[in-house]
Amino acid sequence: MSNSKKLNIVIIGYGTGGMTAAAYAKNTCRECNIIVFEKRPYPVYHPCALPDVIAGYLRPEDVIEHKPLTPGIKVRTSTEVKRIDLNNRRIHYHSVNDEGVVGYDKLILAMGSTPSAPGPLREALKIKDVYTLKTLEDAMTIRRKALSSKEAVVIGAGPIGIETAIALRELGLKVYLIEALSDVLPAALDKDMGSIVRRMLVEEDIEVLVNAPVSEVSRQGDKVLVKASDKQFLVDMVILATGMKPNSKLAIEAGIKANEKGFIIVDEYLRTSNEDTYAVGDLIQTWDYITRKPTISMLATTAFHQGRIAGINSVGGNEKYPGTLSPFILKTGKIAAGSTGLTKTRAEQLGLKAYSARVLGWDKPHYMPNADKVYVKIVYDDKQRIIGGQVVCRECDVSKYVDIISTLIKLNATVEVLTELETSYMPRLSDVYTPLYAVGEAILRRIKRKK
Repeated sequence: MSNSKKLNIVIIGYGTGGMTAAAYAKNTCRECNIIVFEKRPYPVYHPCALPDVIAGYLRPEDVIEHKPLTPGIKVRTSTEVKRIDLNNRRIHYHSVNDEGVVGYDKLILAMGSTPSAPGPLREALKIKDVYTLKTLEDAMTIRRKALSSKEAVVIGAGPIGIETAIALRELGLKVYLIEALSDVLPAALDKDMGSIVRRMLVEEDIEVLVNAPVSEVSRQGDKVLVKASDKQFLVDMVILATGMKPNSKLAIEAGIKANEKGFIIVDEYLRTSNEDTYAVGDLIQTWDYITRKPTISMLATTAFHQGRIAGINSVGGNEKYPGTLSPFILKTGKIAAGSTGLTKTRAEQLGLKAYSARVLGWDKPHYMPNADKVYVKIVYDDKQRIIGGQVVCRECDVSKYVDIISTLIKLNATVEVLTELETSYMPRLSDVYTPLYAVGEAILRRIKRKK
């Protein structure tokens, strides 16, 4: 596609969503001007790698991209957009060196998110040695403190909390991981699968508390006191990994519509309530691919696909966003986990008739010295369509199972297809009788018995 008009596209934010939007806008319309405003001093960094910076596997400079990855895009770093003027299609910016106004034909919002702390934890953010993890600077600060510490509490057992807990443990700290809900990874795994991950964390010498809302975080001398359930911990440092909130204040002040939690509302073209403005990534309320119901998906893969569509549409395209399956994977220490689609718990909350089966298989033939046990759970509906999947192992390539399940969901496949998959085999890499085949057989046997 080549737009006959030379458009000026302004993008605010240069994370995964903003970077992808810029690239696809430029590649779709070579003559269009693409300018990005990013308040960081460097264009791109990779937040998913921050726990590895804390652990020392990666240097800070390893996770920074100093130049735009697509030629012809102008990226202004250390520059903050202070105001959006929707009526006149202009943004007002400020930097150390200058301030000014830039006009646009189309605007893409990609400002991302900021760590959030619910309830009593909000005040904890003001306490010395209480940290959140979002930026590269956060990771460097946490690592410096960890190197002189002995004990730490991590509050929140989602992906960030678990990966940070393992990173601190690998630095030699005693780590306590506290989760308010019924088990670890509560948004991604059903309780039966989460409990497996929890046992693995205990084997990694991390003390895990679940069903333990934190009631107090306070400074006690040179330590931090954390009270949760009927226990208390006096530690050197605390990490809050209790979720993120959208950086939507700038957009809302400009008149862009948001939901009650501040997430920007978009249509299937990723347009906001203003027809010349698009929004992507952590900033927006998206929708579930299966149910079409509103959901939040703060994942890099989600931001990438949204960025592609917004970028193309900003220069005259007509691409529709289909919704998200929120495919997630985690690999830290000797723990690997992943999921895609709906958990059985979530499906039932949404009023679906959901069924599930779980098997324990092997990623390679059991005689191989590095063979790994793999737990696979498939969630399916009353029409036998696959609507979700979860995988837990130690060292296996969890992504291949999650990616296959994601693809089957997008193809509207039934559970029978699991036994029709022709997968590759080589003893060092895989088994003939895969865990996906095994769980498919288990489901079909169950269905046959009920007929």
